[in-house]
Parts: sequence; structure tokens; C-alpha cells
Amino acid sequence: MKFVVSIMLILFVINVAQSQSTMSQEKEMAELLRLHKSDREAHFRTDVELLQGSAPDEFITVSDGKINRVTKSDERKHFADYFKDAKYYEWDDVEEPIIRVSKDGSMAWMITRIRVRRTQKNAKGVEREHKFIYAGIMTYEKRDGKWMRVANVSTFEQSR
Repeated sequence: MKFVVSIMLILFVINVAQSQSTMSQEKEMAELLRLHKSDREAHFRTDVELLQGSAPDEFITVSDGKINRVTKSDERKHFADYFKDAKYYEWDDVEEPIIRVSKDGSMAWMITRIRVRRTQKNAKGVEREHKFIYAGIMTYEKRDGKWMRVANVSTFEQSR
């Protein structure tokens, strides 16, 4: 009888631990989705500071067959130029983001596919429209209780 009770107690503890782990995973995924929505808002507001809220001192990008290490100040300058005289009409998920969080909650990744339609004035003040589909994966590390973007792999499909 003690053996059966012991087994039931062990199974109960395992079940509770798995439930807590699942709830923790869901909480982390919700926080990552909130960051994704914040990135969307940053684009519509062309707000570099909002976009940099989860930026580390160094960020790794992979695009066009190249790997680049970018400092926070270089990223700030890039987005200041990218957002200058820009207006967003679309920055919308084409598919639901796919989010995974490591079992220990220290790392995560998110795959997104986003339709972008924006205008931006060139150096002569002429406004041009840009339309494209972005698909990529953003990786995150948990640092001091906060998710930080650490690396991104990007692909782009130009709209016709």
C-alpha cells in the first residue's frame, strides 16, 4: 500500500511540475509576442528608441549571405536613417509567429513572416513606396529577467 501511495505521490509531483513548466513557457511566449507587437508599433511610429528597448550591446545579423556584428549605436544609426521621412501603411503578420522557448527559459526564437508597405522620401524629397514580405528568425536570450534580441536571420521577397 505504501508503495502505491508513493508512486501516486511521485506522479502527482511530476504532473504539477509539468503544469508549472507549461504555464511558465506560455508566460514567456506571451512576453515575446508582446515584444513583437512593440516592434510593430515602433515601425509605425518610426521610433528608434522603442525598437531598441530589447537591443543588446552587440547584435548579430545574417542576410544576403553575410554575417554581421552590429553595435547598439550602429543599429540606432541604421534605424534612424531607415525611419527618416518614412511612413508605414502595413507591417502585418502574414502568418502567426512561431515561438519556441528553451526548457530552462534562458533562450528563445521567433519565426515571423511580415508584409510591409512603407513610403520614404529620398534625398531629393521624392516619396517612394516600398513593398515586400519579410521572413526571418529572431533569437533571444534572457538577461537579468528581460528578453534581449541577440541574432536575426532575414529574407526578403519584393512585392510586385
